[in-house]
Amino acid sequence: MNNIKSVSHHHLSMLESFPCATVVIDDKGEIHYANHQVRELFGHDPNGLVGQTLETLIPPKFGKSQIDNLVSDIRDQPLSQLKNTVLHGNHIDGQEFPVKVKLTTLPIEFGGLVAAVISDESRKVNIENELIRKNHLLNFAEEIVGMGHWQWDLRTNDVIWSDNLYKVFGRNEEGGLKYDTYFSYVHPDDIEYVTERVQTSIADKKFHHFFHKILLRDGRVKTIHLVGQIFTNDNDEVIEMVGTCQDVTENLKNEELLRNASILEAKSTEMEQFAYIASHDLRHPLLTIINYIKAFDEDFGHSLTDEAKEYLNSISQSADRMDKLITGLLEYARLSQKKQRETVDCNEVVKDVIKDLSATIEKQDARIITDPLPVIDGYEMEMHQLFQNIILNAIKFRKKKITPVIHIKSQKMETGEGYLFEINDNGIGIPEKDLGKIFSIFRRLHENEEFEGYGLGLANCKKIVELHHGKIWAQSEVGIGSSFYFTIKT
Repeated sequence: MNNIKSVSHHHLSMLESFPCATVVIDDKGEIHYANHQVRELFGHDPNGLVGQTLETLIPPKFGKSQIDNLVSDIRDQPLSQLKNTVLHGNHIDGQEFPVKVKLTTLPIEFGGLVAAVISDESRKVNIENELIRKNHLLNFAEEIVGMGHWQWDLRTNDVIWSDNLYKVFGRNEEGGLKYDTYFSYVHPDDIEYVTERVQTSIADKKFHHFFHKILLRDGRVKTIHLVGQIFTNDNDEVIEMVGTCQDVTENLKNEELLRNASILEAKSTEMEQFAYIASHDLRHPLLTIINYIKAFDEDFGHSLTDEAKEYLNSISQSADRMDKLITGLLEYARLSQKKQRETVDCNEVVKDVIKDLSATIEKQDARIITDPLPVIDGYEMEMHQLFQNIILNAIKFRKKKITPVIHIKSQKMETGEGYLFEINDNGIGIPEKDLGKIFSIFRRLHENEEFEGYGLGLANCKKIVELHHGKIWAQSEVGIGSSFYFTIKT
């Protein structure tokens, strides 16, 4: 090969005018000349590169292999067949960056030397990487919301689906897709509707989004939501549709559940308001009856026969019982009224309950054992009523001639969302078949002559626990005792 010094000034000026970094190399990769753009791209003095190989401009970890491949191309292939090669470049400060190398022939006086025109590919590579990253994010986002995107070329009838759309349809990515492929999944009930929506969109040159069912190969039925955009050519003919397809099956189920829950909540509120108003209004005439019974007894009781007195006493007891029942119903209805939560020390609440029930506890010689209890975020008055009702139940349903023993304890829930409370007693127990009934309003397991009550205590307990977003249940063994459990979320 000729020495570069024999090349005319005109040809060297031509190399200097190239907008890209350019080096003249031989078939061994040795540099014979470098233009001034090399300094700008690599930071090297162009004159200082003469006599060195291209490895100087390539990171050491890639240098030898990349140069060998490039040199072998120069030796073995006609230059007209050489393709652009993307390599790693190495700035003088050690910074690596992608470069594209294009080998081109030079005039004959260069004696067979080749020009390697080198351009910085950083921006292009960054854009490509960013596109790849955004595509990954798009696929990830589509997967989260059960969505995929599609493209339909009306000229060829070819259809392109994204990876996630294949998942929505439960289809493997194999074989070419046509519009008929998609249509084969449309549920038989929706075929006519889908056909009409597509035809309308084409006629209007505007995509009208719609929902329809699809039938998967495994027999599952899904509901999808189609949204799209229509493109036309210069003749205003529809040539392409693109859009998204989202699996909304679970969304619709959740919406249905929310609607049902909302209806139930409204009905529950309505019933509670009715119970409150009805019991409130019933109490006034009942109090009038009670007062008249007392007045009648005071004015005429002395002149009544024993049988008449017995009738009057029975009426009075029934009226008193009705008054207590209505009062209990009022209290039950009031439990749903929204209040502000506060910090509640359950240790102090139980102390107050024991103090309030001291007369009953002493009379029945009951023993109450309390383990350390938590401080919660809740409703203090309701928590007082909750503990009081369960303790009173344990004392009421005690075994004859056996000291009632009641043990109250708690532990933090495994989920960390609140506390599990447990109240054990050694009473008469509850038949297993009745455990599911005891928290229903007005549900009683015993006759009034045996155990007095109105069937409201445990119903109130259930409502109080639900106010705290918890659950209540019981375990029991007849003749051994009962254990009441409830959770309080904080």
